[in-house]
Amino acid sequence: MTSPARRRFAAILSGAGLVVPLALGFAACSSKGASPHASPSGDSSAPTDGGGAADAPLACPPENLDEWNAGSYHHAQPIQPAACNQLLMNDYFASCLGPSSSSDTCEQNWGAGEDAAHATCQNCILTPSSATLWGPLVDYSTGSDGGAGGTVAINVAGCVEILDPSQLSCAMSVQLADECQHAACDTVCPVADMASYDDWVACIDATAQGECLMYLQSAACVNAEDAGPAAACVTGQTFQDEFFSIATVFCGGAATKD
Repeated sequence: MTSPARRRFAAILSGAGLVVPLALGFAACSSKGASPHASPSGDSSAPTDGGGAADAPLACPPENLDEWNAGSYHHAQPIQPAACNQLLMNDYFASCLGPSSSSDTCEQNWGAGEDAAHATCQNCILTPSSATLWGPLVDYSTGSDGGAGGTVAINVAGCVEILDPSQLSCAMSVQLADECQHAACDTVCPVADMASYDDWVACIDATAQGECLMYLQSAACVNAEDAGPAAACVTGQTFQDEFFSIATVFCGGAATKD
Protein backbone atom coordinates (compact mmCIF):
# COMPACT_ATOMS: atom_id res chain seq x y z
CA MET A 1 0.00 0.00 0.00
CA THR A 2 1.28 3.43 -0.88
CA SER A 3 0.80 6.71 0.91
CA PRO A 4 -0.35 10.10 -0.37
CA ALA A 5 2.35 12.21 -1.99
CA ARG A 6 3.94 14.61 0.45
CA ARG A 7 7.03 16.77 0.16
CA ARG A 8 9.17 17.02 3.24
CA PHE A 9 12.39 18.92 3.75
CA ALA A 10 14.71 18.89 6.72
CA ALA A 11 18.28 19.77 7.61
CA ILE A 12 20.69 18.60 10.27
CA LEU A 13 21.87 20.73 13.21
CA SER A 14 25.25 20.66 14.90
CA GLY A 15 25.56 20.20 18.64
CA ALA A 16 26.09 23.93 19.00
CA GLY A 17 22.71 24.63 17.45
CA LEU A 18 24.05 25.77 14.09
CA VAL A 19 22.98 24.23 10.84
CA VAL A 20 25.67 22.20 9.09
CA PRO A 21 26.09 21.10 5.47
CA LEU A 22 23.32 18.51 5.11
CA ALA A 23 20.34 20.34 3.66
CA LEU A 24 18.62 18.04 1.23
CA GLY A 25 14.99 17.35 0.50
CA PHE A 26 13.23 14.02 0.68
CA ALA A 27 9.69 12.77 0.21
CA ALA A 28 8.28 11.13 3.30
CA CYS A 29 5.93 9.15 1.11
CA SER A 30 4.92 8.87 -2.49
CA SER A 31 1.75 8.04 -4.39
CA LYS A 32 3.90 6.63 -7.20
CA GLY A 33 5.04 3.52 -5.36
CA ALA A 34 8.30 4.05 -3.50
CA SER A 35 9.22 6.40 -0.70
CA PRO A 36 12.57 7.81 -1.84
CA HIS A 37 14.62 10.35 0.03
CA ALA A 38 17.69 12.27 -1.01
CA SER A 39 20.90 10.79 0.28
CA PRO A 40 23.79 13.03 1.44
CA SER A 41 25.15 12.85 -2.12
CA GLY A 42 21.84 14.04 -3.51
CA ASP A 43 20.96 10.68 -5.06
CA SER A 44 17.74 8.82 -4.43
CA SER A 45 17.91 5.94 -1.97
CA ALA A 46 16.32 2.54 -2.36
CA PRO A 47 12.54 2.41 -1.88
CA THR A 48 11.50 1.75 1.69
CA ASP A 49 8.61 -0.45 0.65
CA GLY A 50 10.72 -2.76 -1.52
CA GLY A 51 12.97 -5.67 -0.78
CA GLY A 52 16.61 -6.23 0.08
CA ALA A 53 18.26 -3.75 2.43
CA ALA A 54 14.96 -1.93 2.91
CA ASP A 55 13.75 -4.96 4.94
CA ALA A 56 16.60 -4.69 7.44
CA PRO A 57 15.54 -3.73 10.99
CA LEU A 58 15.49 -0.01 11.64
CA ALA A 59 18.18 1.37 13.89
CA CYS A 60 15.46 3.31 15.71
CA PRO A 61 11.86 2.34 14.87
CA PRO A 62 9.10 4.93 15.30
CA GLU A 63 7.84 5.44 18.82
CA ASN A 64 4.38 4.13 19.65
CA LEU A 65 2.00 7.10 19.57
CA ASP A 66 -1.10 5.49 21.09
CA GLU A 67 -1.07 8.07 23.87
CA TRP A 68 0.19 11.00 21.76
CA ASN A 69 -1.91 14.15 21.82
CA ALA A 70 -1.17 16.70 19.14
CA GLY A 71 -0.59 20.22 20.39
CA SER A 72 -2.26 23.36 19.15
CA TYR A 73 -1.64 24.55 15.62
CA HIS A 74 1.29 26.94 15.27
CA HIS A 75 0.05 29.77 13.08
CA ALA A 76 2.45 31.46 10.67
CA GLN A 77 4.27 34.44 12.09
CA PRO A 78 3.36 37.77 10.45
CA ILE A 79 5.26 38.33 7.23
CA GLN A 80 8.25 40.67 7.47
CA PRO A 81 8.97 41.69 3.86
CA ALA A 82 11.93 43.87 4.85
CA ALA A 83 13.56 41.50 7.36
CA CYS A 84 16.03 40.13 4.79
CA ASN A 85 17.44 41.45 1.55
CA GLN A 86 18.73 39.27 -1.27
CA LEU A 87 22.34 39.38 -0.10
CA LEU A 88 21.41 38.35 3.43
CA MET A 89 19.12 35.54 2.27
CA ASN A 90 21.77 34.16 -0.06
CA ASP A 91 24.44 34.43 2.63
CA TYR A 92 22.29 32.68 5.22
CA PHE A 93 21.80 29.73 2.94
CA ALA A 94 25.43 29.59 1.82
CA SER A 95 26.83 30.00 5.35
CA CYS A 96 24.40 27.91 7.36
CA LEU A 97 22.49 25.55 5.10
CA GLY A 98 24.30 24.99 1.80
CA PRO A 99 26.66 22.19 0.75
CA SER A 100 29.75 24.26 1.62
CA SER A 101 28.44 25.49 4.97
CA SER A 102 29.78 24.57 8.39
CA SER A 103 29.41 25.64 11.99
CA ASP A 104 32.37 27.96 11.42
CA THR A 105 30.92 29.70 8.37
CA CYS A 106 27.55 30.06 10.05
CA GLU A 107 29.05 31.38 13.29
CA GLN A 108 31.18 33.93 11.45
CA ASN A 109 28.25 35.97 10.13
CA TRP A 110 25.23 34.64 11.98
CA GLY A 111 26.49 33.74 15.43
CA ALA A 112 27.21 35.77 18.55
CA GLY A 113 28.06 39.35 17.75
CA GLU A 114 26.15 39.50 14.47
CA ASP A 115 25.05 42.99 13.42
CA ALA A 116 21.46 44.20 13.61
CA ALA A 117 20.68 43.41 9.97
CA HIS A 118 21.85 39.81 10.29
CA ALA A 119 20.02 39.39 13.60
CA THR A 120 16.75 40.73 12.18
CA CYS A 121 16.97 38.45 9.17
CA GLN A 122 17.88 35.35 11.19
CA ASN A 123 15.18 35.99 13.78
CA CYS A 124 12.64 36.02 10.96
CA ILE A 125 13.98 32.89 9.28
CA LEU A 126 14.55 30.58 12.25
CA THR A 127 12.03 29.91 15.02
CA PRO A 128 12.10 27.23 17.74
CA SER A 129 9.46 24.53 17.54
CA SER A 130 8.29 25.64 20.99
CA ALA A 131 7.32 29.11 19.68
CA THR A 132 3.64 30.00 19.39
CA LEU A 133 4.10 31.36 15.86
CA TRP A 134 6.37 29.72 13.33
CA GLY A 135 8.54 31.27 10.63
CA PRO A 136 9.86 29.57 7.49
CA LEU A 137 12.42 27.37 9.25
CA VAL A 138 11.46 25.49 12.43
CA ASP A 139 14.19 24.41 14.83
CA TYR A 140 13.33 21.06 16.43
CA SER A 141 16.43 21.04 18.61
CA THR A 142 14.73 23.48 20.99
CA GLY A 143 11.26 21.98 21.26
CA SER A 144 9.39 19.95 23.84
CA ASP A 145 11.68 16.99 23.21
CA GLY A 146 14.40 18.80 25.16
CA GLY A 147 16.70 19.10 22.20
CA ALA A 148 16.58 15.47 21.12
CA GLY A 149 15.44 16.20 17.58
CA GLY A 150 18.48 17.99 16.19
CA THR A 151 16.83 18.99 12.91
CA VAL A 152 15.28 22.04 11.31
CA ALA A 153 12.34 21.76 8.93
CA ILE A 154 10.67 23.90 6.28
CA ASN A 155 7.29 25.31 7.41
CA VAL A 156 5.13 24.40 4.41
CA ALA A 157 1.95 24.71 6.47
CA GLY A 158 2.67 28.30 7.43
CA CYS A 159 3.45 29.21 3.85
CA VAL A 160 0.11 27.78 2.68
CA GLU A 161 -1.66 29.68 5.46
CA ILE A 162 -0.13 32.94 4.23
CA LEU A 163 -0.61 32.52 0.48
CA ASP A 164 -3.95 30.68 0.50
CA PRO A 165 -5.81 31.57 3.72
CA SER A 166 -8.91 29.78 2.49
CA GLN A 167 -6.98 26.52 2.94
CA LEU A 168 -6.17 26.93 6.62
CA SER A 169 -7.68 23.54 7.39
CA CYS A 170 -5.30 21.96 4.89
CA ALA A 171 -2.35 23.84 6.38
CA MET A 172 -3.35 22.46 9.78
CA SER A 173 -3.40 18.93 8.35
CA VAL A 174 0.07 19.39 6.88
CA GLN A 175 1.47 20.59 10.19
CA LEU A 176 -0.24 17.79 12.09
CA ALA A 177 1.38 15.21 9.82
CA ASP A 178 4.79 16.83 10.36
CA GLU A 179 4.26 16.93 14.13
CA CYS A 180 3.25 13.27 14.14
CA GLN A 181 6.46 12.28 12.39
CA HIS A 182 8.60 14.37 14.72
CA ALA A 183 6.81 12.90 17.74
CA ALA A 184 7.43 9.39 16.43
CA CYS A 185 11.11 9.82 15.57
CA ASP A 186 12.82 12.79 17.21
CA THR A 187 13.28 11.26 20.66
CA VAL A 188 14.10 7.72 19.54
CA CYS A 189 16.38 8.90 16.70
CA PRO A 190 18.25 11.97 17.98
CA VAL A 191 20.28 13.58 15.20
CA ALA A 192 23.89 14.62 15.73
CA ASP A 193 25.66 13.66 12.49
CA MET A 194 25.13 12.25 9.01
CA ALA A 195 24.74 8.64 10.17
CA SER A 196 22.14 9.47 12.81
CA TYR A 197 20.35 11.68 10.28
CA ASP A 198 20.04 8.69 7.95
CA ASP A 199 18.57 6.66 10.83
CA TRP A 200 16.09 9.48 11.48
CA VAL A 201 15.10 9.60 7.79
CA ALA A 202 14.46 5.84 7.83
CA CYS A 203 12.29 6.27 10.91
CA ILE A 204 10.36 9.12 9.25
CA ASP A 205 9.83 6.98 6.14
CA ALA A 206 8.48 4.16 8.31
CA THR A 207 5.86 6.43 9.88
CA ALA A 208 4.34 6.91 6.43
CA GLN A 209 3.21 3.28 6.54
CA GLY A 210 2.31 3.17 10.21
CA GLU A 211 1.95 5.65 13.04
CA CYS A 212 1.33 8.72 10.86
CA LEU A 213 -0.39 7.27 7.80
CA MET A 214 -3.79 8.71 8.70
CA TYR A 215 -2.33 12.22 9.14
CA LEU A 216 -0.34 11.98 5.93
CA GLN A 217 -3.46 10.98 4.03
CA SER A 218 -5.20 14.12 5.30
CA ALA A 219 -2.15 16.24 4.44
CA ALA A 220 -2.38 15.14 0.81
CA CYS A 221 -4.77 18.09 0.37
CA VAL A 222 -1.65 20.23 -0.12
CA ASN A 223 -1.03 18.59 -3.48
CA ALA A 224 -3.83 20.74 -4.90
CA GLU A 225 -1.62 23.78 -4.33
CA ASP A 226 0.72 22.70 -7.12
CA ALA A 227 -1.36 24.92 -9.39
CA GLY A 228 -2.97 27.02 -6.68
CA PRO A 229 -2.30 30.30 -4.88
CA ALA A 230 0.29 28.62 -2.65
CA ALA A 231 2.25 26.92 -5.43
CA ALA A 232 5.41 28.60 -4.17
CA CYS A 233 5.06 26.56 -0.98
CA VAL A 234 5.02 23.12 -2.54
CA THR A 235 6.74 23.04 -5.92
CA GLY A 236 10.37 23.03 -4.76
CA GLN A 237 12.25 19.84 -5.60
CA THR A 238 15.11 20.27 -3.10
CA PHE A 239 15.65 21.76 0.32
CA GLN A 240 17.38 24.71 -1.38
CA ASP A 241 14.43 25.37 -3.69
CA GLU A 242 11.93 25.14 -0.89
CA PHE A 243 13.98 27.22 1.53
CA PHE A 244 14.39 30.13 -0.88
CA SER A 245 10.78 30.02 -1.97
CA ILE A 246 9.22 29.85 1.48
CA ALA A 247 11.73 32.00 3.37
CA THR A 248 11.14 34.88 0.96
CA VAL A 249 7.37 34.60 1.50
CA PHE A 250 7.93 35.17 5.21
CA CYS A 251 10.98 37.42 5.27
CA GLY A 252 11.49 39.06 1.86
CA GLY A 253 14.83 39.14 0.08
CA ALA A 254 14.17 37.08 -3.04
CA ALA A 255 17.34 35.05 -3.49
CA THR A 256 19.24 33.81 -6.50
CA LYS A 257 20.39 30.20 -6.55
CA ASP A 258 23.70 29.04 -7.97
